[in-house]
Amino acid sequence: MFNKNKFKEVESFNIHDLLIQGLFGLLICRAMFFLAPGGGLPGKLIRGPLVIILNILPIVLTGIFFQGLLGRRRPALILNSILYIVIFLVHRTKVFYRNFPLKISDFKLAVEALNMTSNSYYPDLKGSLASIFGIVCLIILAFLFKSKKIKVRDRLISILVVLISSAILLLFVYSKDVIYNNIPMEGNIYNSIDQFNAKGFNYSFLHKIKDSFIRPPEGYDDKEIRERDVLDHSESIAAIKNMERPNIIWIMGEAFTDLSQDPQFKFEKGDDPNENFKILQEKSVLHGRIVVPAYIGGTGDTEFDVLTGAMTINCAPDNNYAFNAIKRDVGSLPNLLKSIGYKTYGFHPGFAWFYGRQDVYPKLGLDDNMFVEDIEDPLIKGGYLDEKQFTEIYKENFLKAIKESEDPVFSYAVDIQNHGPYDFGKYGEILPFSCDSQLSEEVKNSIGSYFLGVKAMDLMLGDIYEMMEGLDEPTIMVFYGDHLPGLGTNQSGFDEIGKHLTNENLEKEIEYYSTPYIVVANDKGKALMDRQKVEVEDGQPVSANYLSSMVLDMLDYNKVDNFFIYNSELRKRLPIISRNFIYDGSEAYPRSEVKGNAKAYYDDYRRYQYYRINK
Repeated sequence: MFNKNKFKEVESFNIHDLLIQGLFGLLICRAMFFLAPGGGLPGKLIRGPLVIILNILPIVLTGIFFQGLLGRRRPALILNSILYIVIFLVHRTKVFYRNFPLKISDFKLAVEALNMTSNSYYPDLKGSLASIFGIVCLIILAFLFKSKKIKVRDRLISILVVLISSAILLLFVYSKDVIYNNIPMEGNIYNSIDQFNAKGFNYSFLHKIKDSFIRPPEGYDDKEIRERDVLDHSESIAAIKNMERPNIIWIMGEAFTDLSQDPQFKFEKGDDPNENFKILQEKSVLHGRIVVPAYIGGTGDTEFDVLTGAMTINCAPDNNYAFNAIKRDVGSLPNLLKSIGYKTYGFHPGFAWFYGRQDVYPKLGLDDNMFVEDIEDPLIKGGYLDEKQFTEIYKENFLKAIKESEDPVFSYAVDIQNHGPYDFGKYGEILPFSCDSQLSEEVKNSIGSYFLGVKAMDLMLGDIYEMMEGLDEPTIMVFYGDHLPGLGTNQSGFDEIGKHLTNENLEKEIEYYSTPYIVVANDKGKALMDRQKVEVEDGQPVSANYLSSMVLDMLDYNKVDNFFIYNSELRKRLPIISRNFIYDGSEAYPRSEVKGNAKAYYDDYRRYQYYRINK
């Protein structure tokens, strides 16, 4: 009755296996087009043959690989279906929250992302339900096909064939810009989400893998750059050490911007979220906007650009998570200040492991660092350290440092209470406001929640400025935001107030990727700063990588580091280098099409950056 030999039956890998894997590849590919974030259904389903083939091939190949690995067709089909649908759901979720597609470097931060997501973000319910439904349908379909065990020899051959063909395709097809760029697309060619939607996730994801490896830029000469960078500045360093040097307060505010200054917003007396910030703008030595590399998320990338004077878009794998590129001590603002006698301190009230800050901060020159793990009884508000406690800790540590140190102090901090998402549940209330635009309930709650967090940050600014004003020592303070906030679903908050964020031109790019900054000082600090050494006008936008050199110029500190001297000169020639554009003061070029002197300056800068971060 019971046939023991039934389960010992084996068969060769045959044409039916290829056809079934191809069928599942087509169905999974269609499901991914259907779930693509943004755009209408017809646009997602109508694709040219080449796009269809390039997106199906990876699915088929991994299906064959799993079949060879597992020995049976059915579990291979199920595993392959789950793998691709789940990965695409992760991509869709990242686009939903961060407005940026999934890239291979994201997997390096998988643990961090899961921790943050579980702590902060609500799920993409529509995408999750659709994905679950798709997986269930594919599993049911898989059970309609017989699943005999495949011969060991055929299994090994199939695995080998997949590995070889995958390598060939990746090297000679998927990595080639000429193929990728010649595929027609609808939407903004500078928008990576539009590219992924138009050309398919699988193809686009594989095409971008080559960007995960930082290679020397064209024309890079290690010896030439080394000779340019490594010069003796001992006389200048000695001279500065004999000068009076101010303490430096340097704070970056999570998602801080001056959105409330839009005239369509109205507040009752005392409710203005940017009240102190506006006062400090008037009192500032310098203020304006910095064009940052990040949008909604990517705080570490703005930190990288500001502190190193280099740029995430040139130095980081996948143009994101620039801290991943820091493997050794690198030239930076804190390291420069250390060379002229400053004591350096860092304070990030988040987990030390996030973005690898416990390892990166010391390499940037921050010697004495505090994270949330070092705080006894941290008070949590809105999912993160309470603003009042942040202020108390910062002031206490700063005052202690300047009291105990005979040398000036550089105190760096990242303020994170107002990290998203922003909804009524974040604080259990919103800041009252009125708006000339008609807002949905969701957006009203999102903006009101965000404004409440900004108000708390603004009170922190006022408190620390008051502390600085009361000091007998010369002290300056630099404050700026890391990126724009995420308001509403898919940025519906910006849409509803008439700010449709795109990067179709430089003006829109600046709106998309810029945050305000201020440089203020007490009277003794102002006396040590020369505003005339910075050509940037108040209110003028500049790239975030120039912020440190502007402050260093005013203090006459730049002369001890050739890269920051170089950075200051480049600022005059290319004041804005953004993710998609380069501006030379008169003309804006798409970054991939920069020409003339602007190209020569940019190419040279890329070579110098590579040396600073990698050599």
